[in-house]
Amino acid sequence: MNDFYDPQKLKIGQNVGIELDPYILNYPMDKQKTTWVADQGGRPFVLRFFQSNKGKVEDFLQNARKYTGVKHTAITPNYPPFYSNLWVFSCSAVCGGENLYSFLGKYPDGAPLNVVIGLFDNIAKALDQVHKNGLFHGHLDLNSIHVVNGLGLMTGFGAHNWMNQIDDSVMDSRFFPPEYLKKSQKRTPASDSFAFMKLLMAALLGESILDKDFTTSLPDSHPNLSDATWNRLLKWCGENERHRPKSLVEVIRIIRANLYKPEANNSSSTKRAVKRYIRNTKPKTMAIGAAVVLSLFAAIILWPDTASEKTVNTPKPVAKIKIKTPFEALPQILEEPLITGGTAPKIEKIPPAVFIMGDQNRMGDDNEKPAHEVDIPNGFYISKYEVTFDQYDTFATATGRDLPPDNGWGRGQRPVINVSWYDAKAYTTWLSGQTNAEYRLPTEIEWEYSARADSTTSFWYGNDVKSGYSVCDSCGSQWDGVSTAPIGSQASNPLGLFDMHGNVAEWVEDCYHDTYEGAPTRNEVWLANQCENRVLRGGSWFDIPRVGRSATRYRAQPTLKASNWGFRVVRIIHQSNDNPKSE
Repeated sequence: MNDFYDPQKLKIGQNVGIELDPYILNYPMDKQKTTWVADQGGRPFVLRFFQSNKGKVEDFLQNARKYTGVKHTAITPNYPPFYSNLWVFSCSAVCGGENLYSFLGKYPDGAPLNVVIGLFDNIAKALDQVHKNGLFHGHLDLNSIHVVNGLGLMTGFGAHNWMNQIDDSVMDSRFFPPEYLKKSQKRTPASDSFAFMKLLMAALLGESILDKDFTTSLPDSHPNLSDATWNRLLKWCGENERHRPKSLVEVIRIIRANLYKPEANNSSSTKRAVKRYIRNTKPKTMAIGAAVVLSLFAAIILWPDTASEKTVNTPKPVAKIKIKTPFEALPQILEEPLITGGTAPKIEKIPPAVFIMGDQNRMGDDNEKPAHEVDIPNGFYISKYEVTFDQYDTFATATGRDLPPDNGWGRGQRPVINVSWYDAKAYTTWLSGQTNAEYRLPTEIEWEYSARADSTTSFWYGNDVKSGYSVCDSCGSQWDGVSTAPIGSQASNPLGLFDMHGNVAEWVEDCYHDTYEGAPTRNEVWLANQCENRVLRGGSWFDIPRVGRSATRYRAQPTLKASNWGFRVVRIIHQSNDNPKSE
């Protein structure tokens, strides 16, 4: 038996494969260091290394070759595996966008139907197509689907089907079908159907529904779906294989029918309660209950008449109407309480605006051009300060994540550093759940307007850096080129925001584009088909002043971390005239 290279010993920058044209490892995608993003000839790939403790190498290679032939626009391509006396790994394309877990964080109470359909329509078609050939994904969960321009794409298709057991190191256990919990694990296309329905429910009801018992905790109705549609979805969520949908395209079709021609949802609460009882009760228990009810019914009929009872008319409960507060009446500064104690970052209200975005001083790079007018039709809240270690550490501790290192500079009220774009997104998702509000990273449009504060100069205070206004390399502060500064150490801009220039560069929502050609003219997240890089804004303690200008933008892979990168958050304000947006 060959002594293949131990994936645990792999390192960033290591060459794997053949010497003449090797893959260069960029960064691991999992804690086990078995899945890596690597470059070969300037192109990125995902490499998944064979693990001898999970199965046989022959099964690994046969499985990888089998799934190389799977072709669909909703499936990232798989390429032939690599095999030598030292290296054994499969290879697939890198998918851009953000994973579904991060995306659904924007909709803690469930996404709109048009968003759900956009996410799952193509996935349903792809799964139905490959299932006919006896192939299946095998580990569908929130991390194996990425969202690009509102469309769902499946990654790592079939990559783990060679393993003796699919376990929680490769798949979120909340999506395990019952057959995965048995000693002899059975994997079929029906396993995908089970996970697909759970993913669909997470999108319709919010990701938190996954932590509840699906047999008893699913609601009796959905506000945007007819009773007939909802009851079919509930049935398809059953654990028994015979209840699972035979066609996933049909699942999306009936949801789409509610979008364009909604049926009346007029089921009474009594009927829904009965249906819930039937759905959640075992047949034997139901039979006993029916016998008891019949006995009571017979007793009532045969019982002698008694004095007439007075009829009491109980007033029907009046539905509560959630009134949205007008923008002008909202507080200028807000600090929302967290469910677990403490408060969210302090946020400042920013009014609607129209401004010129991009290089206006002929000092910028090509990616800041052309300068263009942008409309922010609805106001928003943005954090007054960069997110601190105190705030991020609370989240990391609550969710069991590793605390990011502080480089020995101190934690507390210094801006959090050494966090990736995905870490920042995870924080906003957690913050949304803790406050029952909708937090996310700023769009590039929101960030630049907030930094400019109605200015047209390079910095909000002029075209040249001044002492007391920024922390950068040669900006005039004691921290220049040395370390981060405690938040709020410099003057705030006219919008009441601190450290928009320098201290740490800040992640934003958008995908990176080389220029502003085709950029949105209204406030929205600018995505891309292949979102390999996200955007950082604002410069840092490490950067020269030019990098900290209002218009400066640069790219980084969303998994990377640095000691001069952090972030701040935006809280969305829902107004009565809101239209659906891409964020």
